[in-house]
Amino acid sequence: MSALIEEPAVDVRTAVKTAIQFFCASFMQVRPANVQLEEIELSDDERHWLITVGYDDPSHVGKEAVKFQLPGQRVPRKYKVVRVDSTTGRPVSVKIRPNV
Repeated sequence: MSALIEEPAVDVRTAVKTAIQFFCASFMQVRPANVQLEEIELSDDERHWLITVGYDDPSHVGKEAVKFQLPGQRVPRKYKVVRVDSTTGRPVSVKIRPNV
């Protein structure tokens, strides 16, 4: 007999949209550039969506910093993990994800 797989109440698309909106609203003063979805994971207990958001390092964004970049050199990226409740869709936290 196979076990029934129960889907989270909040689907992945809603969780991603919520996470990115929450991230952008939380870091408005920094104005992160090039914000992109990087990773999606459902926690082991299935209570939270863990949405990794990547963005260009603000200390390397801008006309002065770009002047000193070599051709083909990319702006370093930073990453945050937004935890979204899989039942309510409410953002719970934003944490730094170390660059690997």
